[in-house]
Amino acid sequence: MNRHIFHGIVAGALFTIPITLIAAMDALAEGDALTIIPCALFGLAAGLCIGALIAANFAMLEVEEKEYATARHSIEAHGHA
Repeated sequence: MNRHIFHGIVAGALFTIPITLIAAMDALAEGDALTIIPCALFGLAAGLCIGALIAANFAMLEVEEKEYATARHSIEAHGHA
């Protein structure tokens, strides 16, 4: 797996876990057992959205680095001709 995609998934998971736990803890503090599941699912959905945005940002960084390396290689090849 590519380094940037792996870092994006890890960073996304680090955001997903606390958001889900905070949403579940809020429902647990109220004492209503029926609201724990929807709050946890809402927190999980919100965390996954943020995590996906972070992973996409890392993937875009990878694409930009590849384009830069290709352009640099092309310029160096033309410079030595």
